[in-house]
Amino acid sequence: MTPKPKVAFIGLGAMGLGMALHLLETGYTVSGFDVNPNAVEALKARGGIAASSPRDARSTPHSSSAWSPTQRRRIKSYLRILQVPLEERFRVDFARLDVRVVDCPVSGGTVRAANGTLTILCSGASEALTASEPVLDSMSESRYVIAGGLGSANKVKLVNQHLAGVHIAAAAEAMGLVARLGLNTRVFHDEVLGSKATSWMFENRVPHMLADDWTPHSALGIFVKDMGIVTTEGLSQNIPLWLASSAEQLYLLGAQMGYDREDDSGVARVFTPNSPSRVSTSTQTARSFNDSKMFEQVKSMLETVHTVAAIEALSLGNSLGLSAHELVSIISNAAGASEAFRTVAPLVIAGDFSSGPTITETREKLKEIVLIAKRLRYPLHLAATALTLYDLAVVQGLGDEGNAALSKLWAQQPSSSPKSKSKKLEPTKYSTLPKSSTLASLPPITHSTESLLEEIQSSLRETNTKLVILDDDPTGTQTCHDINVLTMWDVDLLVTEFESESKGFFILTNSRALAPDETRSLVSEVLANVGQAASITNQKFEVVLRSDSTLRGHFLEELESHIETIGSPDAWIFAPFFEPGGRLTIGDVHYVAEGDTLVPAAETAFAKDRSFGYASSNLREYVLEKAGGRFTREDVVSVSLEDIRLGGIEAVSAKLLSVPKGGIVVMNAAADEDMLLFCLALLDVQKKHNLRFGYRTGASFVSSRLGIPRKNAMKPSQLRLAVSSGATQAGGFIVAGSYVPKSSRQLETLIRRRGSGLDVLTVDVPGLLAEAATQPDITTTLRNSIALRVIIERVSTTLAAGKDVLVMTSRELMTVDTTSSSTRKLTNLEINTLVAQSLVYILRNLTIRPRYLLAKGGVTSSDAATAGVCIKRGRVLGQAAPGVPVWWAEREEDVKGLSEGGREEGKWTKLPLIVFPGNVGDEDTLADVVEGWAVV
Repeated sequence: MTPKPKVAFIGLGAMGLGMALHLLETGYTVSGFDVNPNAVEALKARGGIAASSPRDARSTPHSSSAWSPTQRRRIKSYLRILQVPLEERFRVDFARLDVRVVDCPVSGGTVRAANGTLTILCSGASEALTASEPVLDSMSESRYVIAGGLGSANKVKLVNQHLAGVHIAAAAEAMGLVARLGLNTRVFHDEVLGSKATSWMFENRVPHMLADDWTPHSALGIFVKDMGIVTTEGLSQNIPLWLASSAEQLYLLGAQMGYDREDDSGVARVFTPNSPSRVSTSTQTARSFNDSKMFEQVKSMLETVHTVAAIEALSLGNSLGLSAHELVSIISNAAGASEAFRTVAPLVIAGDFSSGPTITETREKLKEIVLIAKRLRYPLHLAATALTLYDLAVVQGLGDEGNAALSKLWAQQPSSSPKSKSKKLEPTKYSTLPKSSTLASLPPITHSTESLLEEIQSSLRETNTKLVILDDDPTGTQTCHDINVLTMWDVDLLVTEFESESKGFFILTNSRALAPDETRSLVSEVLANVGQAASITNQKFEVVLRSDSTLRGHFLEELESHIETIGSPDAWIFAPFFEPGGRLTIGDVHYVAEGDTLVPAAETAFAKDRSFGYASSNLREYVLEKAGGRFTREDVVSVSLEDIRLGGIEAVSAKLLSVPKGGIVVMNAAADEDMLLFCLALLDVQKKHNLRFGYRTGASFVSSRLGIPRKNAMKPSQLRLAVSSGATQAGGFIVAGSYVPKSSRQLETLIRRRGSGLDVLTVDVPGLLAEAATQPDITTTLRNSIALRVIIERVSTTLAAGKDVLVMTSRELMTVDTTSSSTRKLTNLEINTLVAQSLVYILRNLTIRPRYLLAKGGVTSSDAATAGVCIKRGRVLGQAAPGVPVWWAEREEDVKGLSEGGREEGKWTKLPLIVFPGNVGDEDTLADVVEGWAVV
């Protein structure tokens, strides 16, 4: 039988002594130190070992140590002042190299501490958590492991104490009011139980008030301390904690009245100073006919205060970088729980500001009871504060929205992590580099692709964290195979992916085609559903915000949607490297290979994009250019090629651990092996330190992080598509909407090389815009277009004859500035939508299924997949060429039905969809693919 470890307690206060004595009773050897000698003697009297100092207590070999809250705060101050990693600070203090640290705040009060039935939150490195598990389980009834490394558990505890402290004070305020109204307090208590007005603290503490029993199960002085910590943290985070501050004042007043060593439920006496037992004596009050109405008003008041407390606590959690979903899951089953929290928290997370009663309706109800209390000269500290917030919300135009919209009051506050104002950024200019000689000058690659992949795959077998990739256009699957991609995000559909054996899956958001506000809303909606599905399946997950390897996309909007919906990660990883497309990051500068020349990204046509243009090639500067209000220079850390190729996993891990909380890591890479080693180090750091990362990356990161090896280019024969002209086959259908210069050159080469083997049709965009000027909307324009009808008939006939067809938009980019005066009423967005929808309209109205479908361009590919073929769940089969993925929908249920916007002419299952990005390959790549898939 394995002997129990020796345990040292440094701090034997009300909670610490109870825990120490409980461990003694369960067979542990316990030593302890406290500045109060009486506490040390109490431990010694029960068989514990008295220590003369913290070092003396901790000097026994193979022991675990428990630090008091006071000591934990002292060590937290080391972090802030000295910026020394917490583990290192402990090693310095103890002159030991084998110290493993777990942050484990506890709750439950002194009675549960003595009984070993505490609730314990813990965070830290995985080895430390495993080592401490037996001791923590011996002291707890419930134990939660919080992701995010040291300090994360203390943050969750902080939010829980915020709610617990407010709820006790709110219960006291309500019970005092009921007594002041001359109502029966016991009857009111019974009516609140099981109603929307109840909370864990109401159910636990009000019986003490009714019994006039102030035995200190949990002393009021503890909440003087805890609410002080909460409000101080609010000040440091620049986040207003209106209710918490009001509650703190009540506890301070109770302590001033001499109640600090008695039960915290005694705060009720603050409301009835001239009759401290009034809540108890009012249990004898006779009921009257009008009691029910008054009970409902006070219950409504209590529910409203709980609602505001829930929103305030969620805002605090967000400012601390906690996952909103994880926080709700824990709090809903902890002492900070209330029915109002369980109701409003999911609405806040989902951004649902329409459900439930409106702010104006709630305000009117609350105002009525506040006025009644005012006539009675009864103080409503918390309810009056809540009413002020509702008044403020109405003034700001939120009155017609649901209660969850109160969260906007906190969203309008200054950043919770204030950044110093950056000077105007002057991007550094970089010259082009010769590719071959530049790569030859780098440190040599010393790790093989095969061995790195094997180690990553081995590491993944030991984790159950699902990687969810939000793809802002369909090209993020460029380096993957044998993985699913969803084009819808219903919770039920997401649940099936979480329940699958795969280590990850894609969700196509196509957010790059949206406006910034639409992107924020969409990404928040998707992540809220992902969080719900993960909760249903009890799965952990991380999110990759996959975007363009040439740096185009909604950088800040998507990061902030992640932070606001599922919380801030411990750090962000920024890795746009994509070798098949020649996108390399060297010396923090991102390059685009053009032949044997490396061109700084800001000097390419991609940087001149009308929606996503940028001036910085250096990724550290790019972060500040796009998100300077959220990140400072000090927040950005880079992992260099020297770190990767010379320092290896140890050097990369050190860099990952050095990034400030919520900061961002720029990852350099010039070969796939660089990305693989980085991902291996990343997995190792996560395993050892229980950290959670967020990712903004190109496609190569995804396949590396999932351990997906490269696969040779797919041939049609692998999909059992006949390649002999003797077989009856429909032709292949190519649609091209991409306007980038590379796409246009590739189309020219395709047309020249295929000659008579390819029927080429052009959608005349200027002509289509002229038609649109005379029509009421885009749908009518498409339906009435004679030109499109002619194209549809010809495509169907040509495909049926077995010949390949190319339909492309006319090559001139049309904007508001380039269209004729007759079409100026169309906006750029409407022009883009019309052009994109014209290709979808053609595809949806074909009378024959093509042999395969090739979509050229990100937006075109997305539209082809979601609205043309109507894929709901696609399977990535492989690549038709490097960086050119092939999808299909395997089963009927993987294709949208009519009610979901599916095709009227039947489902196209197992139709190969070749997703060809606009900026991938050389001038011959498109022609090579089409020739390879042609019938010969």
